Amino acid sequence: MKRARCHDLDIAYDFIGSGEPTFVVVPQWFLSSRSMRASALVRKLAETHRVLLYDRRGTGDSDKPGAPYTTARDARDLGALLEALSLADVVVLGHGVRGSQVALHVAGHFPERVRAVVCLGGTPRWAAGPEWPYGISEEGWTDALGMLDELEREPPGASIWLREDWAACGKEAAHDILQHTRKEDMRHWLGKITAPTLVIHLRGDAYVPFEAARWLAESLPNGVLELFDAPRSLPFNAHEQLAGHIDEFLRATG
Repeated sequence: MKRARCHDLDIAYDFIGSGEPTFVVVPQWFLSSRSMRASALVRKLAETHRVLLYDRRGTGDSDKPGAPYTTARDARDLGALLEALSLADVVVLGHGVRGSQVALHVAGHFPERVRAVVCLGGTPRWAAGPEWPYGISEEGWTDALGMLDELEREPPGASIWLREDWAACGKEAAHDILQHTRKEDMRHWLGKITAPTLVIHLRGDAYVPFEAARWLAESLPNGVLELFDAPRSLPFNAHEQLAGHIDEFLRATG
């Protein structure tokens, strides 16, 4: 991994593949470029595109300055990385809730550098509330991710890459990242994002309801919703189909 100075910290990054436009892959939760490099979807995109893999602050091989690990800080770091690498006209691919949040922030803050955005399993707000019924409830959070609060070691049954990412991040940082992801609210920000944005929702997604994905796509000035009738594991099981849809979206939007 190479390293670039981004404001007050070093960010680890690497390129794979070749071809334009360049994709920038933003990992989910506390995951790093290790897990993204193992993704069949990322490897498929790298057959025809240059792909930038990087570790967000606190994850992987990047600096770990300590909490809070907010989406706004992640977006600021990524904007500085794009500037340091002289990258523009990129496609920002956000994996999951956290990756999509960062991708949307970057598109709003640095529109001159972003050609398009792809949100895979994204939502403008993850936590449910009185005015947002499309989020994850306290009970749902506990059932799905509450165990992470109690773990001293990596999650049981995790892949080798996820275990490595957990170890590199550390329990406290991973927990902070998850909690900030849960609390972020992008709804007020969506009108600023003018780049064409493809919102991909997996019908079997237990973490993000379809209504949240539809609300996100309809609230973006240039949002498009793609619904796949498949479980959340689709990016790893049908990566060729998904990569084809992404390339078709880019061709359609110029």
